[in-house]
Amino acid sequence: MPTPLLSGPFARVTVANFFFFLNFASFFLLPLYVKSLGGSEAMVGAVMGTGGMAALVVLPLIGVALDRFGRRRFFVVGTVGMTAAALGYLFVDAIGPALFALRVVQGVCFAAAFTASTTLAAELAPRDRRAEALGIFGVSTLLTHALAPTIGEEIIHRAGFHALCVTAAAFTTLPLLLLPGIPTRHRPAATATRSPWRVGRLQWVLIGTMTLAGMGFGTVMTFIPTFVRGNDLGRVAFFYGAYTITAILTRLFGGGLSDSVGRRAVVLPALLVLATSIVTLSLARSIPALVVAGVLFGGAQGISYPTLHAFLVDLTADEHLGRAQALFNGSFNLGVMSSAFLFGPVADNLGQRPMFGLAALMPLLACALFYAYGVEPAVRGAVRSTPATQASKT
Repeated sequence: MPTPLLSGPFARVTVANFFFFLNFASFFLLPLYVKSLGGSEAMVGAVMGTGGMAALVVLPLIGVALDRFGRRRFFVVGTVGMTAAALGYLFVDAIGPALFALRVVQGVCFAAAFTASTTLAAELAPRDRRAEALGIFGVSTLLTHALAPTIGEEIIHRAGFHALCVTAAAFTTLPLLLLPGIPTRHRPAATATRSPWRVGRLQWVLIGTMTLAGMGFGTVMTFIPTFVRGNDLGRVAFFYGAYTITAILTRLFGGGLSDSVGRRAVVLPALLVLATSIVTLSLARSIPALVVAGVLFGGAQGISYPTLHAFLVDLTADEHLGRAQALFNGSFNLGVMSSAFLFGPVADNLGQRPMFGLAALMPLLACALFYAYGVEPAVRGAVRSTPATQASKT
């Protein structure tokens, strides 16, 4: 009889992750508050990029600590920190050190909780339904990308940004009720004869590909709220909804495609579609065009992200699951963070549409890099069925 998915510790972690991400995704709308305080597009990029930079700095330490000390405590600490940071915005009414300090707290706590939750889910997923279970776990994250901005935009419209902060803090009180008592199957990794952070050529290719893809993704996610508002394209929820629904569908029905046809055959066209979606966004002058851009963006991201993740897992020893997750998150966060700092000044000087046009070059460069050097391992035809491999499908 199949192991049930919607009960037990795995279900509790999945629900806890959903509410954690409702908090995180609520701050996709932070650029609107920065603009209301008089900030430029460059300032929006600096504020949003600070969180990514903080996450990037601590990820290597978190990856090692997860494998050594376990996952649950990092999920709890990260969730508490995100709750406190959301409430901290109640005392921020100007652009200054306090705003950037809160972004640092959010970046560190997000890195701890997200890396812990994905690794914990891989441990707790039922062995007889692991791929299906982790697919559901991934959907719990993607759903928040549509729900949180939609709910948050209405809250801001009716009651202001500070009301959104209180709501976000309320979201992350619920995981704290679900996490105590959750068991973990974690066992500390045995001492390796080589450094777990030693990176080979293929890992460097993956790091470069993920960084460039992350730059394209991050530019859209950072500047889409002010782009929609500034160009009278309705609610930002139109884009987020189209993006999220398409990403969920492609993950559910196409996330495992590369297991049968190979990673390159899936990654290369997905990166091309990602670039196309950003160009489409730069040309959007109506709500239908905005939705089309969101659909293309969600389809490309929904396929490319788990496939590149699987490529990393193909190269990773089983005992270093937490560190592999940190490496994957770190390279993607590097792209997201650097895009915020790089493309904000471009938007101020050239405008947002040219900025998106230039940002579309990033996934094109990622495609070129992966095409030239992303040669799949010789064992491609017999990928190991391990917790790490199955986790890549989320």
